[in-house]
Parts: sequence; C-alpha cells; structure tokens
Amino acid sequence: MEQFINNGDGFIEITCYFCFEPFEVHLEVSSESFFKNSEIIDCTVCCNPNKIDYEVEESCISNLLITDGND
Repeated sequence: MEQFINNGDGFIEITCYFCFEPFEVHLEVSSESFFKNSEIIDCTVCCNPNKIDYEVEESCISNLLITDGND
C-alpha cells in the first residue's frame, strides 16, 4: 500500500512511480459503500504513466497501489 495525502473531494497527492516526485490527482469517489477502480494518470513532472489501483470505502479512499502504467 502506498502513502498518500488525502486533500478531500477525491483529490490526493501521490508520489510518481518513476521520478518519485509528488503530484496531485483526482480519483473518482462516489457514495457507494465499497468499490475498486484502476486509472492510468500521467505524472505532471516527468509525464510517465502511473497505474493507480484503489479502493473506496464509505466515500473515502481506503487502499492505494501505484505501479508502472506501461502495460
């Protein structure tokens, strides 16, 4: 599980898998009680793709994994 800073409303600060620089992303957080999702988001610093797998539980991000998005 990755470390992240939850800034509220689905905005979180993560660390890039490639350059290790922090950047902010917006992840879908709905009112469902529990769901899993994956997104590929390019780093705003180095432009490499980060695959973000996450779980939402009661409108909060509970688990987060960041891997290489070059699948």
